[in-house]
Amino acid sequence: MADTTFGPKGWTPARLGNLVGKTYVITGANAGAGFQAARILLSKGAKVVMLNRSAEKSTAAVKELKQEFGSSAEVSFVRMDLAEQASVRAAAEEVLKTVPRIDALICNAAIAQVPTRKLTPDGFESQLGTNHYGHFTLCGMLFDRIEESRGRIVAVASLGYNMGLKTIRFDDMNWNEGYGANTAYSQSKLWRRR
Repeated sequence: MADTTFGPKGWTPARLGNLVGKTYVITGANAGAGFQAARILLSKGAKVVMLNRSAEKSTAAVKELKQEFGSSAEVSFVRMDLAEQASVRAAAEEVLKTVPRIDALICNAAIAQVPTRKLTPDGFESQLGTNHYGHFTLCGMLFDRIEESRGRIVAVASLGYNMGLKTIRFDDMNWNEGYGANTAYSQSKLWRRR
């Protein structure tokens, strides 16, 4: 029986065609699912720009990808911490200066189940500030560039939205009262719900 999870024919990386001339910007691409997405896209000839918090891990990831795909592989990174609005804005400005075309922005990075309530430098609950507000600002700043190429914004989903209240606590979005690692994470993932 065919796997129809992702459409009538199912979806696998093998179904991707030649992506030469296409550019993909990926948050959280130095490890995990973001790194694997970068690998797959590079294997099809795309250019990949990673937006990651750690310069050290990003440098290692770029080195590994260039070892796998050759020194001419078009992969680079811009340092960005989604928890800091100033960092997101600076990274977006750098991308707008250096990346003339964006075929897709893949919003992959996230933090999860932070055990005790913490705030971002901007005063937001850390999971909501990182997973939602950081990506919201990034998407807004890059939207016109993405639209120019008739590109897409891809929000990597999580069933995490289903672990908590399944709603937003508009009266206490920063969880000043009753913080729970899973419920706060759940709220931060609601924007990615299908």
